Amino acid sequence: MTGIRDEPRTAGAARLREIATGLSATGLVARLHRTRAGTDLTGTLRLPGRCEIEVIADEDGYTELRYWASLGRPATAAVATIASLLEVLTASRCLACLARPSGEPVAGYDGAVTECAEGSGMAGPQDHLTEQGRIPDQARPYEADNPHDARVRPDDLQGRLERLPINHPSSPYRDDGSHKPPPPDLSQYELPLPDEFADSLAEDRACIGPDGSWSSKDCHLTPDESHAADQGLAKRRDAEGRDVDGNYGDNGLTPAIRRVAAKLDCGALVEDTEKYALKEPDRFKERLAELIKDEPDKPVEQHVDEIHDGIRYTFVSDCEDYVHTVNQATVILKDTGFELGVRKNTWANDEYKGVNTRWRDHESGCRFEVQFHTHESWQVKQATHSAYARIQDTRTPTEERERLRAYQREISSALALPPEWESITNYRKEGW
Repeated sequence: MTGIRDEPRTAGAARLREIATGLSATGLVARLHRTRAGTDLTGTLRLPGRCEIEVIADEDGYTELRYWASLGRPATAAVATIASLLEVLTASRCLACLARPSGEPVAGYDGAVTECAEGSGMAGPQDHLTEQGRIPDQARPYEADNPHDARVRPDDLQGRLERLPINHPSSPYRDDGSHKPPPPDLSQYELPLPDEFADSLAEDRACIGPDGSWSSKDCHLTPDESHAADQGLAKRRDAEGRDVDGNYGDNGLTPAIRRVAAKLDCGALVEDTEKYALKEPDRFKERLAELIKDEPDKPVEQHVDEIHDGIRYTFVSDCEDYVHTVNQATVILKDTGFELGVRKNTWANDEYKGVNTRWRDHESGCRFEVQFHTHESWQVKQATHSAYARIQDTRTPTEERERLRAYQREISSALALPPEWESITNYRKEGW
């Protein structure tokens, strides 16, 4: 056993290492195991409040995707989930398109010797990981070495998908009978990651003038306007609930929103909710400068009040639970005492899909935003954030902006629409 932690040298082991690197790029914790039977790979995804999902692969190419299906969920939900997975395995690359090379190392080699049947090469229960990941990459379809092992051929599965009702979530057809677009190939865009073009944006860093004015990009605030923004930011920091050390008590918006989440039948706040809760000061001031430019005669204090996403939260849920989560969370938020001002359903939009709502906390007087996403639409939102920021930048050339919009349309077109998403109506209260 002296060489158990050596680097894998076979072609199959080298391939597993590449897969592990790709899985790590999507956010999974991936680990390679050296065993008597060879090298195998385990990738683990753990979501808050849910059982883990596990991907296992060996040197021969055999790949398993294992998850726990709640016995309390209807059988039709299990069928829909399995059918969607089969669609991915036979026709779609939706999840793979979200992967980006990260350069981060694989979690490592643990030198485990499995307790499975000799020569199986599969990881035993003791190899299960506890680290947290985010979303799994696409599993590779099983390619049988013996034709008799291929009980269901890919072309048979594709034929079954073709025969599904057009309103079935796994059907390759839209409701009007036309073919759904092919999954996007995002590699052609090669959008740079933030750290890759940070140097080129050095000139975008905000500057505070000797007189207290503020400038960033092509945005500018006078000393009085910048001071009004600072006051608005301070008010939102107080309302959000964390103290100077970043800790929370019982009071404040974030603790209240977490209590709302705890009452939901399904769905949850996104990971690192506190990280996203407060808008960055320079982004807040950019937004204020845009509002002043659009309506220069309106008092600056009113503009500050109307920046609805100075505090923001995002709920995510499974696609089939989405509408129920939106409706139930809305009721609980109202019962908590928050005032709904705006609800905007953008699932029909080509570039951005989700539901955005705006609320007012009467205790602090602050407006805040609550977004609702499926797990997949949240990942798409995160993946397209840099593109969105560059589209909004007025200095971005028209040709570049159109290319980025095409990128957003392609990646959004691969998202599954939640059942009955149309039932979520738009709303705007007078004065909002």
